[in-house]
Amino acid sequence: MAKTKFKEERKLRFIEFYAIFGLIILGSLYRIFEQFVVLPAVSWTSVAIYAGIVLVSLGVIYLLSSVKLVTIVSKKGIKYQLYPFQFERKKIKWDDVEEYKVVNMPGKAIWSGWNVNFHSDQHNFGFGERSGLYVKLKTGENVYLGIEQEEELKKSIGKLADL
Repeated sequence: MAKTKFKEERKLRFIEFYAIFGLIILGSLYRIFEQFVVLPAVSWTSVAIYAGIVLVSLGVIYLLSSVKLVTIVSKKGIKYQLYPFQFERKKIKWDDVEEYKVVNMPGKAIWSGWNVNFHSDQHNFGFGERSGLYVKLKTGENVYLGIEQEEELKKSIGKLADL
């Protein structure tokens, strides 16, 4: 078992998503209330549709609140997992790494889609943070893992380099 030198667990914290879905839920609940109190006849189809919207919105909020990025750097290599979309941790052994560095992205990078992109040769995982670990593999793939604790990561990688 490799001793962990660095571990970070980040949750998705975009309050805007929660606010939008909260407004959708409130609007749908109002429409259901309106069906029973304000209107003379109840349209059960409308009630079912709005109840479905409430349930789907609650499901999306639950899914968004469970998303987390786990990054582990140890003597054996780098492990990362974007839960619940990846069922097991992806492992990168140090033997497979051609180049790595801790990078600090420019401020404009956060406007490019929250750094969650999937390309054929590049895998970016992050939730809008500006610093991260860039890893270039010998296979030609590039991996960028967003990190919030940049200084701690630099210290950990420095200690690993000394081993």
